[in-house]
Amino acid sequence: MSLISIIIVNFNAGPLLSECVRSALASTAPVEIIVADNRSQDASIADLRRRFPGEPRLKIIENADNLGFAKANNAAIPWARGDYLLFLNPDCIIQPDTLARMLETMAARPDAGMAGCLIRNPDGSEQAGCRRSVPTPWRTFIRLTKLSILAKYNPRFESYVQTGQPMPDQPVEVEAISGAFMLVRRSAMDRVGLMDEGYFMHCEDLDWCMRFHQSGLEILFVPTVEILHVGGVCSHSRPISVEYYKHKGMVRFYRKFFRRQYPAMLMWLVLMAIGMRFLVRAMGYLLTHTFIPKPTPMLTEPPHPLPPPPGGGHRKILVTGASSLIGDYLLPELAGLGFEVHALSRNPPRRVPHPLLHWHRLDITQDDPGDAFGAEAIVHLAPLWTLPPLVEKLAGSRVRRVIGFSSTSLFTKFQSSYEKERLMAHGLKNSEDRLADLCATHGMEWTVFRPTLVYRLGRDKNVTTIANFVRRFGFFPLVGSGHGLRQPVHAEDLARACVQALDNPRTHRKAYNLSGGETLTYREMVERIAHSQGQPTRIVTIPLPAFRIFLRGLSCLPIYRHLTPEMANRINLDMCFDHGPATRDMGFDPRAFLATGPEPATARPEPLRARG
Repeated sequence: MSLISIIIVNFNAGPLLSECVRSALASTAPVEIIVADNRSQDASIADLRRRFPGEPRLKIIENADNLGFAKANNAAIPWARGDYLLFLNPDCIIQPDTLARMLETMAARPDAGMAGCLIRNPDGSEQAGCRRSVPTPWRTFIRLTKLSILAKYNPRFESYVQTGQPMPDQPVEVEAISGAFMLVRRSAMDRVGLMDEGYFMHCEDLDWCMRFHQSGLEILFVPTVEILHVGGVCSHSRPISVEYYKHKGMVRFYRKFFRRQYPAMLMWLVLMAIGMRFLVRAMGYLLTHTFIPKPTPMLTEPPHPLPPPPGGGHRKILVTGASSLIGDYLLPELAGLGFEVHALSRNPPRRVPHPLLHWHRLDITQDDPGDAFGAEAIVHLAPLWTLPPLVEKLAGSRVRRVIGFSSTSLFTKFQSSYEKERLMAHGLKNSEDRLADLCATHGMEWTVFRPTLVYRLGRDKNVTTIANFVRRFGFFPLVGSGHGLRQPVHAEDLARACVQALDNPRTHRKAYNLSGGETLTYREMVERIAHSQGQPTRIVTIPLPAFRIFLRGLSCLPIYRHLTPEMANRINLDMCFDHGPATRDMGFDPRAFLATGPEPATARPEPLRARG
């Protein structure tokens, strides 16, 4: 059978994502699965990695931002190798023979460009939208005004939703199917083009169906194949935003396809009705849902239980500086392992709640942490100089394990000509020494990590600065050849190091240099970043004095205020550190720069947005 590339766009789908992937991997048809994550804030991706470690058929792409449904699907398509692509929602459960039977139908209907199946709600009813007519302005007007009740007297008043109509007993051609399950022939997609990224979410599936029809391709509804779709899992935390994008998509759809086919008055009536419908639904949500969180729908059978953490029970961990780029990966990883996580931040972000993740608004430099919420361990992601005073405050608590983050800047900036950098390096050294002394005094075991160039694309101050500069100005300035060596390390690898060291006695009372899995020159690093964005590599060589003046001026801009003239001197210096001891003691295995795992055979360089 032909290979099917399954593309799943995820946003806070929770454990249902792993259930969806589990059901897809059990297919009798050959599959590969590409999960495109739109910067989820729950534990769904951590749970997926834990449930399927080393699964060769699974690839995870983490987008730096929430790209929306169409754009995230399009970004994942270049990684797909199959002759067929299945666009599947993360809260769908399929059967082992689902895809094989769909392939049989497509093989028997060579004129079909895409196909959908019968989608069931958790209660067993047919889900609206899995077979439907195109919602023309007239049909939408009929549905919004409830005139569809007259359809039994005149078919002209039929709505575009076909739910409740007699179920066919064989595949039939329909005008549109649901984007929750769309099996698309690759040759047909190449003919029609990708999804319209002008839609953020909702209506992009209708748009695609319209374009398939306009290309002369059939769209099939296969009633003999059924799947389960929970529905609303990725959108339950932000109902008003979802309604806004849904109605905005409807307006775009009508203006794109029907603006010149219908009287202007009817179009205006439809657009006004859409606007009024959004206002009514938004007000309803504000009145009934703002202060009452809607529970996440559950499957008819519960997902597999999480494995117990080391030592059993819900052990409590305190994470300071939790809204940092490392925290984005560490928090869901710890919660997914079953730890009760208490995350501290001066400005806690809005997060989809996890039953084991608790956010606290607290400034550790001023506020008293009390008993650290009963935690037995601290992972300190805030600046290291704030950790020794915190350890003193927690001397009488249950805390017996401390992990903190320093930096290899301790070595590279110790003799900097820039006084602020020298003071920072000396401060790191003093903080490390004081932490060791305090932990020995209070009976705590400590570990310090010194990462090199930390990146998480879209969030860091180094790699992302280069990316933004290249994208904005179309070139990048360098002093000399840019032959200084670098080892960028991804924030997720650092989060994993925390988990690997947490209960590992071999890491006690030690400091580790944590570098990335690839050594490359500064010039190569810039070229890699530019190439991954699809930008031409234009590097301009600038004399050192001019470059120092350039950096000083650039640092006056808010987005570049972290730049210093001293950086010019270091571009041609090697800044490499051995992470061998970390590999030996805790299995630290960092990725290559900008890598996300094994690349498919037809892979192109990964887009910059494809890693968090």
